[in-house]
Amino acid sequence: MHQLFLKMLGEKSFTPRAPLAYLYRATRNASLNLQRDRRRETELEETESWFVHPGGSHEETLNLQKALKELPEEQRETVFLKVWSGMTLFEIAEVTETPLNTVASRYRYALEKLRERLGQ
Repeated sequence: MHQLFLKMLGEKSFTPRAPLAYLYRATRNASLNLQRDRRRETELEETESWFVHPGGSHEETLNLQKALKELPEEQRETVFLKVWSGMTLFEIAEVTETPLNTVASRYRYALEKLRERLGQ
C-alpha cells in the first residue's frame, strides 16, 4: 500500500476519473503481484546449503546459514552487502538510502548476534 501511494503522489498530472475505483483496482493488482512474486520463492531444506563457506565443514555452513536467517532482514542485508559483496558501509548507506550511522549499527549488532549464536 505504501508503495502504491508513493507512486500516486509522484505523478503530478495523475487524476483518475473514479478515484475510489482506481484505488481499489491498484490495491488489488499490487496484492496479486505480491502473491505471484511469493509463489516464485522456494524454501530450502535446513540441510541444504545456499552458499559455500570456504574452508568450513558442511555443518559449520548450515549453522552459519541458520544464524543468518535468524537476523532481522535489515541486519542480514547489511552483512551480505558488506561481507559477500565487499561494499563499504558508506556504499551500503547510499544503496539502501539509510543513514551511515544506522548502517554501521546494523552491521555491529548483526556481528554481535552471529558471535552469540555461533559461540565465537
